[in-house]
Amino acid sequence: MSDPSLTARYNNPKKRNLSKKSRNWLIATALSLGVAGAAYIGFSNYSSIGSQDLEFEVISATQAKAVVAVEYNTKLRVQCDIRAMNESKAIVGYKTVLLDPGEATGHITQHLEIDLHTDNLATTAGVEDCYEVPQEYKG
Repeated sequence: MSDPSLTARYNNPKKRNLSKKSRNWLIATALSLGVAGAAYIGFSNYSSIGSQDLEFEVISATQAKAVVAVEYNTKLRVQCDIRAMNESKAIVGYKTVLLDPGEATGHITQHLEIDLHTDNLATTAGVEDCYEVPQEYKG
């Protein structure tokens, strides 16, 4: 129980409860902000560029081939980084490819066969990243 001298010192009046209407408005506002925040986080992470490794082949100690699929909107200019790695996950071959959709329209998927020159024997090859570049970019 509280000491009356402390109540007098710190002026601690009894707490007032919120009215039912105010409480309902606060709950509705909090729920709306939560849903809006979740939607923003969900849609802000969306990328219209997707890439996937389909297969790779180690031809020799100095050559590897990677087959990748890149899905993107034809309004974008896309550049992809293809890499070959050895068994210790060091990059031993690297190539950058600039994709131009040409006459295609809409959302397309391109299958690319990339030949890589490697410094050492590669154990894997594939796409590292694909990203949008400016239209005037020459590569």
